Amino acid sequence: MRANRTISTALKCLRRYRLRSFLMMIGIVVGIAALTMVVSAGMGSQKRVMDRVKKFGLSTIMIQAGGGEMMRPSGGMPMNTLTLADAEAIARDVGGVSGVAPMGRKGGLEIKYRDKTVTTNIFGVTPSWVPVWDWDVAEGDFITDEDMEGLSRVCVLGTTAFRALFDTTDSPVGERIMIGNIPFEVKGQMQSKGTSVRGGDMDNRIFVPLSTFMKRVDNVNHISAVRVQFNEQGDVAKKLKDVKELLRNRHQLTAGQPDDFTIMTPTEITKLAKKVAGTFNVLLIIVSAISLIAGGVVIANLMLLSVNERRREIGLRMAVGASSGDIHRQFLTEAVVITLIGGVFGLLLGAVGIGLMRQFSKMPLVISWASVLMGLVFSGAVGIVAGYQPAKRAARVQPVEALRG
Repeated sequence: MRANRTISTALKCLRRYRLRSFLMMIGIVVGIAALTMVVSAGMGSQKRVMDRVKKFGLSTIMIQAGGGEMMRPSGGMPMNTLTLADAEAIARDVGGVSGVAPMGRKGGLEIKYRDKTVTTNIFGVTPSWVPVWDWDVAEGDFITDEDMEGLSRVCVLGTTAFRALFDTTDSPVGERIMIGNIPFEVKGQMQSKGTSVRGGDMDNRIFVPLSTFMKRVDNVNHISAVRVQFNEQGDVAKKLKDVKELLRNRHQLTAGQPDDFTIMTPTEITKLAKKVAGTFNVLLIIVSAISLIAGGVVIANLMLLSVNERRREIGLRMAVGASSGDIHRQFLTEAVVITLIGGVFGLLLGAVGIGLMRQFSKMPLVISWASVLMGLVFSGAVGIVAGYQPAKRAARVQPVEALRG
């Protein structure tokens, strides 16, 4: 019953001093709104990480030329430590492999179509690209074995490259584009794939036969990477050692020599992506925490001012029987009620902000009960911390001195 009376008295006092209560509440509203949006963005980024890992493939690995440069920038120096024969050996000698997709890559090439010029990435690929990457054409055909054998000058456009070169209402199939100084016939257009694990645009690519790429586009005898797909997800960890041993033997690496290749697995990509997303989320939470701390400081200062202004009220209550504990609980309850109400309005404001961000940006946002609960817990905690010292000061007021003043 005493708790109900304390809360009722606190609410009456808050209604009596509406402007002050509103000013105390503003910082909490903004802080909780920011925290809600940050938590939502954090959960959304975690979802994006898992979506990208799934897109990479849970039963696949990626082998890149060059050792010790995990997830290096795509503009780095090309490595020549992987060959097409390596990819063929993996498909032939490693058990449990369901597909191998070797590739060559050359970035920053100028592509021309009539009066349009764009710069994009050229990928030399084999017909196995489609099943291993689970990435099919939206129109036309993909690279075939005949294209590989004949070093055909044909290409397949990614969605971004297609939009940059052609009117989206036109079909690119059968048209001729210039890759560097070499004419290529457009054979097809790929389905949209979105962003890669590293956040790059996977659709900003043009695919050509790997044989044509190696002989006519880049003039190399090595490949950039090879994607290996296993029959089962559990085969990745089991077969990773076999792949490493095979490549080390083929590259004649002795004990103690580092690998001259880098193998990326779904587990490693998940850890790296979560680490990047986690760092970003920590920074956002710190910003939100600063806002909440500022709101708590405002509440503490205004409540200390309120104690000084309400000394006569405090003295009168104590004169008619209220104890120091009752006064302490009342002021602490006022602080907590203010912050909880501010927390509720902050959650509502945060929900509105999330809705607007969903509408005007591509940022993934996820609202959950965890963010709601966290908002209420944080607002209550701020109320307790901010209200403790003012409540303590109010409880120390001497009724005789307060009534005399």
